[in-house]
Amino acid sequence: MMRLCAALKNYVSSGFYPGYMPGHKGNDKYSFFGDILKYDITEIDDMDNLHDAKGIILESQKYAAALYGADETYFLVNGSTVGILSSILACTESEDKILIGRNCHRSVYNAVVLNKLDCYYVYPGYIEEFGINSIINPGDVENILKSNIGIKVVVITSPTYEGISSDIASIAKISHKYGAILIVDAAHGAHFGFNDAFPDSAVKSGADIIIHSVHKTLPSLTQTALLHVAGTRVNKEKIRELLKVYQTSSPSYLFMASIDNCMSILKEHGKELFDGFLNNISEFESRAKKMRYLIYMSRLLCSEKYKITGNDICKIVINTKNAGISGKELNEELRSLYKIQPEMAADNYCLFIMTIMDTKEGFERLITALEDIDEKLFVKCKGRIFEREDLNLYLYNSRPIKRISSFEALKETGNRINLKDAMGRICADYISIYPPGIPVLVPGEEISVQIIEALNRAIEEKLNVQGVTDNREIRVYG
Repeated sequence: MMRLCAALKNYVSSGFYPGYMPGHKGNDKYSFFGDILKYDITEIDDMDNLHDAKGIILESQKYAAALYGADETYFLVNGSTVGILSSILACTESEDKILIGRNCHRSVYNAVVLNKLDCYYVYPGYIEEFGINSIINPGDVENILKSNIGIKVVVITSPTYEGISSDIASIAKISHKYGAILIVDAAHGAHFGFNDAFPDSAVKSGADIIIHSVHKTLPSLTQTALLHVAGTRVNKEKIRELLKVYQTSSPSYLFMASIDNCMSILKEHGKELFDGFLNNISEFESRAKKMRYLIYMSRLLCSEKYKITGNDICKIVINTKNAGISGKELNEELRSLYKIQPEMAADNYCLFIMTIMDTKEGFERLITALEDIDEKLFVKCKGRIFEREDLNLYLYNSRPIKRISSFEALKETGNRINLKDAMGRICADYISIYPPGIPVLVPGEEISVQIIEALNRAIEEKLNVQGVTDNREIRVYG
């Protein structure tokens, strides 16, 4: 059976005139997209249907499932978010108990509200030296499951935005021991399992549902993702039905073809691409570890000191805590002087995502810029070390008190008040720093003075604080 990319090529060369949408009709006269418009079709004869896949799309999904070792794999054209929503809602009934990592993506919290779930949190460890979250401890997961009988689903994020991977195999065994389904948001781990230099794939580590954003670390268009089901604990029919609810009824063939093409690249060229990446990252690391003020964190995190099971070397994390500058300031210097755009800037670090598609020249450009900035810092600081206060400790490790459920807090419009007057009030909105979009406050939680101070500082650092208005107003319950 032919797969999607080949079928699209055949169709475009067949000479059919498009008496169907989309309205651009493949005519690129006024478009900067060029020939790509010819492949942007809809569900026409012989081209299958994502929501009832029986032909070329089904074959493409089967190809991806075999590549990852899943029982079934579904293409997602609305990003990982739709996979997370569909998975959680497929595995729970209204008001069921759920255990989630506190560092989960906003979409997990949205699913909790949609099904009015009774939510428990497991907190990741925290590395104060670098100001980032660490692993989810399997022992913590077991303690919560043991103390709260009837939790139906466990949801964790692994790897994290910074590339830190938890022990999925152990967490899966513990979850199953207590009758819970394990869902892993592995949006940043679509490349795991294709080379031994990376952590094990969650698909082969015992998780029941795994969501990958193929566009984050692999050659695929933005918004493309995969949902994998492994084992027999999950109702696959329910997953398929909910994907019909939450995915668009007009799925992009460009997106689906991009996923299919990405799978072919991994199968046919994966070894040479990963070997090339490892050569590039090795050369980068040998120079990065010599910097005196900018700290290359990624390899340091792999040491026994932090008890991290695995770390993704695609994530280059440069810490600035001893350099007298913020991550945001490093970000701006890289952009303005070197024309390099980091993935994200946090309070005390910058994050870069480097993949198998980055060239040797790209790696060279990045390390040369970082070395140059590091040398300027050395001259400026004259050998002195500066210790910046850790904002993230309060943003992501404060453990706010839950006063009411998220569902109840969101039922009413609430009132907007100034952040300085919000101490002790109940938050009625999601407050997060984006990226990565992890909630600092969840609706229904009490607003503490520590959180207020941290949010004010984040605003002053010009971080993107979502849920707080430009004039520092926050929505509260009651």
